[in-house]
Amino acid sequence: MVKLNFNQKVWIGFAVIVILLSLSSVLSLVNLNTINDSTARVNESAVPVLKQSNSVQIALLKQAKLSSSGYNAISSEEIMDFSHQYDESGKIFREKFKNLEKLVENDKSMSSHTQLAKKNYQEYDEAVAVMFKAKLELLKQKQLAEDEAQGFMNDIDDAGATLLDISYFNSPEHKNTMDIIAGSASRIDGQLFTLINTIKEINTRTNLDELTNSKDDLESLFEDIQPRIDYLQPLVAEVGADDLWKTWVAQMDGLKSRASDEKHDLTQFKINQINQTMLAYQQLQVAEQAVKKSVEEFDQLLTIADTQFNEQQKEVVAAVGLGSKTALIGWVILLLLASQNFNSMRKSIKKKMADLAKLNHTGEILAATVDRTRALEEVLSAMHEQVGVAQGSVYLKNKEDRLVVKAFYPPKEIDVDNKPSTFALGEGVLGKSAQNQKIIYVPDTSKDPQFVNSEQPQAARALLCVPLIDKDILIGVMNFSGDVKTVQFEDSDYEFASAISGSLVTTIKNIHMREVIEEQNRTLEEKVRERTAELRQKNQDIATMMANMLQGLFTVVEGGIIHHEYSAHLEEILETENIANRNFMDLIFHHTNLGLDTLNQIQTAVDSLLGMDEMMFEFNSHLLVKEVVVTLDDGREKMLDLDWVPIIHNEEIEKIMVTVRDVTELRKLQKEAESQKQELQIIGQIIAVSRDKFVNFIKTSKEFIDKCRQLINTHSTKEIEVISELFRNIHTVKGNARTYGFVNLTDSVHRVEHTYDELRKQPEKQWNAVSLLEELESAENDVLRYEQIAQDKLGISEINDKNNTGFNQAQVISLLDKIEALDLQEATEDIRNCLDETYQTLVSVKAKPISVVIDDVVVSLASLASEIGKESPDVSIEDGNYLVIDKVHDMLNGIFMHIFRNSVDHGIENPQERLANGKNTKGKIELKTTEESDLVVFKVTDDGRGVAVNRIYQSAIEKGIYAASDPRPTAQEISNLIFSPGFSTAEKVTEISGRGVGMDAVKNFLEKQGGSIEVKLDAGDEMDDYRTFSTIIRLNKNLFIRNSLLNKSI
Repeated sequence: MVKLNFNQKVWIGFAVIVILLSLSSVLSLVNLNTINDSTARVNESAVPVLKQSNSVQIALLKQAKLSSSGYNAISSEEIMDFSHQYDESGKIFREKFKNLEKLVENDKSMSSHTQLAKKNYQEYDEAVAVMFKAKLELLKQKQLAEDEAQGFMNDIDDAGATLLDISYFNSPEHKNTMDIIAGSASRIDGQLFTLINTIKEINTRTNLDELTNSKDDLESLFEDIQPRIDYLQPLVAEVGADDLWKTWVAQMDGLKSRASDEKHDLTQFKINQINQTMLAYQQLQVAEQAVKKSVEEFDQLLTIADTQFNEQQKEVVAAVGLGSKTALIGWVILLLLASQNFNSMRKSIKKKMADLAKLNHTGEILAATVDRTRALEEVLSAMHEQVGVAQGSVYLKNKEDRLVVKAFYPPKEIDVDNKPSTFALGEGVLGKSAQNQKIIYVPDTSKDPQFVNSEQPQAARALLCVPLIDKDILIGVMNFSGDVKTVQFEDSDYEFASAISGSLVTTIKNIHMREVIEEQNRTLEEKVRERTAELRQKNQDIATMMANMLQGLFTVVEGGIIHHEYSAHLEEILETENIANRNFMDLIFHHTNLGLDTLNQIQTAVDSLLGMDEMMFEFNSHLLVKEVVVTLDDGREKMLDLDWVPIIHNEEIEKIMVTVRDVTELRKLQKEAESQKQELQIIGQIIAVSRDKFVNFIKTSKEFIDKCRQLINTHSTKEIEVISELFRNIHTVKGNARTYGFVNLTDSVHRVEHTYDELRKQPEKQWNAVSLLEELESAENDVLRYEQIAQDKLGISEINDKNNTGFNQAQVISLLDKIEALDLQEATEDIRNCLDETYQTLVSVKAKPISVVIDDVVVSLASLASEIGKESPDVSIEDGNYLVIDKVHDMLNGIFMHIFRNSVDHGIENPQERLANGKNTKGKIELKTTEESDLVVFKVTDDGRGVAVNRIYQSAIEKGIYAASDPRPTAQEISNLIFSPGFSTAEKVTEISGRGVGMDAVKNFLEKQGGSIEVKLDAGDEMDDYRTFSTIIRLNKNLFIRNSLLNKSI
């Protein structure tokens, strides 16, 4: 309840009187003047108002129909059309409404209804305008959402394509790792597909709660993908697909940024769309309600016209009587209040003067008091003397937030043996006062349910509780009471209690502060002694640790100077005692294997990091080398491992601690172990192939490398024909190495091939014979290393023995010629069979079936297919009636290596595409051997998509082989361009294929042996993108031997 002082009561009384008198007078005058005018106005305006009101209502309903039609429109054009019609209809309505306003402008009652109708119409008009705008906006947001969803899904598709390239990356030496990458990439691709479905789902959601969580859904999907990204990163780095990885990570980062970018916020577009839909509907409802209210107001105009006049007459009469009575009552109240006010003012002034004197006296006592109990009792005594309370007490809040009694009036000792009475906040009147931090006055405790009395029942008493508060913080409560008949707490008593409580709070704070300062002074000296002892012990511990640590440790301070405290072992590592106060660059990096740029980076990084924010260390730590080779004064070298750690003080780098380890012997052992590991790998690779194949590989590889060396030495300028032959030779070496799984060779050979490729494709690249020979020598050394390990570790010494078969080749050939010259027509069957067996035995020394010759090529297809994510194809070979003589084994092995690998890499589709086309997931390659006159014919086919005719044609135009304006050649002619030098349509260069040298080499090798090769298309449309085909190879029969005398007549 609000308590008013005397002055407030007086002024309120005067105000009431004035208001009553004024109201009475005004009402009387207004009512008398408006009675006659009101009657005449009703009679004159009722009939025209009816007609005009009906006309206005019809115009309004027409306009409402247009706004409703506009809401149901589904295109921007329809909405704009209805909006225009609505505006024209609004002009008609407003003109008619102006006429209605003029008719009722002199009648307040009807005018008020007209104004209400006008107000409702304005609400209707504003709602319709918002509705039209919302309709247009929701269509805009809908289009933005659809565009964003499509863009998002396009970016996801791009990321998926790059991920597919990563899974197909060619790294045969990391086959197991690539299998793991392919599996993880497949799972990430599934997650990307889920991401696309989520985007589609978000674009169809209509529930705001679901849309609000949509961003979380996207973030959750990205978080699910992140562990797989983290898992894949080191694996991709291991196989060397860093460029693809950077591209893919950038694409994923772009997707994440797009998901969080406000400009591309699909969720917000959908929320905006739904909000605008809801807003349009809401405003339509508002408009309909406003129209309804306007019509109701128009209907009420005539009904109210007649009744309003009679009601106004009664109100006028009542107002006149009320004015007279109000004036009379006001004068009576004024006289009573004036009489009482003078006596109360005199008593109030006298009481306040006494209170002020007592407050000053008590304040002086409290200021000099250093004992809390004495201060509390002084305040209780002052309240007794000034207010007349019989009893008083002070309760202070303890650590448990309970109120505990600390002083009484009349004064009495608190028994320390007995637990003093306590109150919880909110308990009883005292607890309520403490909880609410307000003064509470209870006139009669016997009638107040909040009062708590733990003692025997007492007579009814008046109670005053005053909280002790310091800046909204409760300190305690003062509690005063007295007999209800003798104690009355007046306004001035409240003010006195509030003032004296403030003085008491200040005194309590001062006493507590004095006690704290005294306690701190007593304990400060002891703490200083303890901290000094602790610091001495820590310094001793650090010194002991530095002396016994078995690794180098020092700190770099401002200016790059080494702190005087460092580990003793650092002197052993660096073999010097001159360490302290030296520049760290002079100590560690004076004689190293590092270049000048690297040394400058280290110096600049350390100088800039000291005194900077700790975050800067993460940005620049990569400039601080982790390993360095140091040359000592006697010429010996040590390899040191360095670990840099910032020492932070106040979030800034105060020092940099450097840990130094001597890893010279460790790195030496690691290098030896790595060399032994590679040697064991090479031994395993050699053992995996037959002795004859390995011997033949070493022989042919050295021959091709010698040919390359001769070409380089005999030419001083760049010639395309020479480069093409270099390509063919080295490409064949690389292909054979891959076929046999000699992975320690493929890298160096691939680098040589890459150089030749640049010479061919980059006109500005110069012919540098010295550089070419050095690269060729690197590849040759790898070949010789295989040869040396085979001799030293496996005892394969026949490498240089040209006659390691044990047969005299010339004798074998002579015998075969003599047997073939025999006329067996008259011979018996036994003789023919005996001679045939002899013939076949001799033939096996000189020739083998084509299926045996290219067996390693067929076996290698499995690993190739696995690398590019395809299943190993089924290979069918028909040997025919001829065996291949040994001198062309290598040539045919290389030829079919190119042809079969091209089928797997370019022709046969991936399993998913094959299934979609109704094919078996495994591809099929067929090789058939036939004869034509003096030729043996090999026909190779596969069941893949065929040759990319249109892509070859476009590539030929780009290379200038064909002109776009010329008539298009036949598909057959276009397809055979794959045998042109340097021609390739591959989109990326790998170690498998794609440099445009393989089929060129095939044609060149065959032509040197008098053979030929061509692509023969199957039936189909000339403009088809892909055409199935056969590869036809023809060789002279003198390179073959019949597999049996019995087939001689065939």
